[in-house]
Amino acid sequence: MKSEMCLDGLWDFEFFEHEKWNAVNPEAIRYPEKIMVPGCFDAMPGFENKKGTGVFRRFISCGGNIKLDFEATGINGTVLWDGETVGVLDMPYTPFSFTFFAGEKGLHELIVMTDNIITAADDSIFSPFYDFHPFGGIYHSVKLRELPERYIDHVEVIPQDLKTGKVLVKAELKGMDTESVEVCFDTGSGTEKFPVEQGKCEFYCNVPDFKIWSPENPELHTLTLSIPGDSYSVEFGLRTIECKDGKILLNGEPLRLVGWNRHESYPAFGAAVPELLTYTDLQMIKRQGCNFVRGSHYKQSDAMLRICDRLGLLVWEESLGWGNRAEQLANPAFRDFQKRQTLAMVRSSINHPCVIMWGFLNECASDTEAGRECIAELCKVVKEADPSRPVTFASCRMEKDIALDLVDIIAFNTYPGWYDYSEEETEGLPRVAVKLKELAEFASREEYRSKPFIIGEIGAAAIIGDHSGGPWSEEYQADLLEIAVRSVFSNPRYSGLTMWLFANAKTYNHTWGSVLRPRGYNNKGAVDEFRRPKLSWTRITEVLRELRESSGK
Repeated sequence: MKSEMCLDGLWDFEFFEHEKWNAVNPEAIRYPEKIMVPGCFDAMPGFENKKGTGVFRRFISCGGNIKLDFEATGINGTVLWDGETVGVLDMPYTPFSFTFFAGEKGLHELIVMTDNIITAADDSIFSPFYDFHPFGGIYHSVKLRELPERYIDHVEVIPQDLKTGKVLVKAELKGMDTESVEVCFDTGSGTEKFPVEQGKCEFYCNVPDFKIWSPENPELHTLTLSIPGDSYSVEFGLRTIECKDGKILLNGEPLRLVGWNRHESYPAFGAAVPELLTYTDLQMIKRQGCNFVRGSHYKQSDAMLRICDRLGLLVWEESLGWGNRAEQLANPAFRDFQKRQTLAMVRSSINHPCVIMWGFLNECASDTEAGRECIAELCKVVKEADPSRPVTFASCRMEKDIALDLVDIIAFNTYPGWYDYSEEETEGLPRVAVKLKELAEFASREEYRSKPFIIGEIGAAAIIGDHSGGPWSEEYQADLLEIAVRSVFSNPRYSGLTMWLFANAKTYNHTWGSVLRPRGYNNKGAVDEFRRPKLSWTRITEVLRELRESSGK
């Protein structure tokens, strides 16, 4: 069996201020500090808000062929093994794997360099004024596997038929062209063998004693593939998701989605949010009466998805992107990055039943030909990798969007009563219901009415403790969100909404932008960055309880 070790823990560390990862001189590194992995260096005391490169190091006893798995890093970086480069980390928040010969059995040096420096170039993967902080560091776990000569590299399980428990299994194997794999489910019942051809294995089979996964009963199964010397296990859930006649159907039944956008962000940890805190966030959302979470605006941690699988929370999983301009969307390097990271997201998250839709390019220039072309390419990438789930993107172009026909679900981000508010007006709240009605009428046009329609973002900022009643107060935020939820739930054209935002999240803190982002935070959270509830959290909890009771559910 393969040997796997988790490399989380205390690593040697040094920070080089104002230097990108590829400008750091390896001979100058002295490692005067220690840092925990997972960890973001610009969330550490003494390094907050500083720009530069963090250098992480540890020594590992191993040898032979190995595979290094990085679940997520940021923003850019590289990996060195015994002083030699083995890979580049150029996809923030996205899983990376590097397979190579580590040398003879013994003690080896692993160095990881990551920076948090971003540029405004058209091919930039993380641009200035993305509305969340570009943390530098190793966001999630690092794992190392010593590989046997023949091993199983990747497994996918796609539900096919809920009446029979039929699933499609796809596996990728290394070091073997023919022979077979042994398959068993859960406790080992129903063992079968299936052939391998050219390093791949693809077959249909039925899950014995199967149970259906749903938000009410989030039942999970385990599939284990085995070959001599190696095995590979994955969890999955039996459920179907489809779009039909303007509705989203889960297991054949229409969904009414309600939930929150959530950033993986916390003051003391940056993007390296511990699993316990992730669980606490999601448990709060579940207990409030929500059934839906949008992972904004990048691939979410595997821990987050595993917890949602078990809590029965539905997830909109999307790859990294925010407000990208037409010039970026037309840039070949940017498009290549988008395709690579989106495919990596799909392959990594495909077995999680909680994920019911794929997304990308939040609020991009989808009213331009460059935007349409880029979206079309990404839809193709996703559909080829996973035709079992619908695809969407959150549009802020709304009625001017020219790419809505390409996706399965139409999703609009809209902020009536907030960004359209002017100081000359005394009241912005009445515009909320009006705008949501207008958007529903637009989405009911003949060319769009067959597609489900949801609100991806809606909300207002509130400073905790401000009870003045005007904009930025807890009362104004609570009133606006209540109107939004009631308007969506009372209109049959909507399949649901994700409110913006679950918790305040760190963002850019440039002085000139402080009017909209006081303290360097997006303050639209219904709870603050320390998860202290604002009035809107209590208000929405009460509204959802009332709506459930009135519907008899």
